[in-house]
Amino acid sequence: MLYRLVVAVLCFLVLPLIARAEETLVIATNIYPPYVNEDVENSFLPELFDEIGKQMGVRFRIEILPWLRCEQSVEDHAAWGAIPYRKTDVREQHFAFSDPIYLQDSHFFAYDATGVKPRYSYSDLTDLRGLRIGGIHGYYYESWFEEVGLDMDFAHSEEQNLRRLKAGRIDLFPSATTLGWYQIRALFPPEEVANFYTLENPLIDGAGLHLMTSPTYPDNDALLVRFNAALQTVKSSGLYAQLVEKHGLTLRF
Repeated sequence: MLYRLVVAVLCFLVLPLIARAEETLVIATNIYPPYVNEDVENSFLPELFDEIGKQMGVRFRIEILPWLRCEQSVEDHAAWGAIPYRKTDVREQHFAFSDPIYLQDSHFFAYDATGVKPRYSYSDLTDLRGLRIGGIHGYYYESWFEEVGLDMDFAHSEEQNLRRLKAGRIDLFPSATTLGWYQIRALFPPEEVANFYTLENPLIDGAGLHLMTSPTYPDNDALLVRFNAALQTVKSSGLYAQLVEKHGLTLRF
């Protein structure tokens, strides 16, 4: 009887410690196919973070929020980080970034119902003055376009902008190339997909998508070191390549 009592007391004391041993870190993001799909748990980035968490000995909890709230949650320490974010001069003044979690390029998308391509071209952003450029508030390009005086017309999502592009309400819409084509093929029939195209010059060529964190989050520097080491382990083990292939992405290092 005494033995059982001792065991029960030890379990009562030890189990809460075990439960607390696995640290939970909140990661803010939004639905962003093909990186974060409506089926969140079965998406590329959440699955990647599951593998990184195993290496770090932490559990990541993914929270779906509007993009501006993602950034605010990081600033307020309601979330450790937000994904996936590009580095910009403005962001680097306020946030810290992990090593790249994925590399992608971005292009301006256009649409011509007659199938004539390309209708627009540019070598410098200033060449696009006078055109109606679709966008989403809070995205990396917002400050770039404002600086050179482009005519921005904002919507709430990629889907809305692509529909406006087809309807002729905007002339161009910048998007990650993989994401843009993914959305176009999901939204429109093949005969309309064929009338979409991208401008030849990329807006960004092979830039990184990162975990964005607050420098003032407790132990942030140490957490980022652990995160980057775990990310590298996942890549070198072949798990990263498997996830990229599973979700139909392109492997780039």
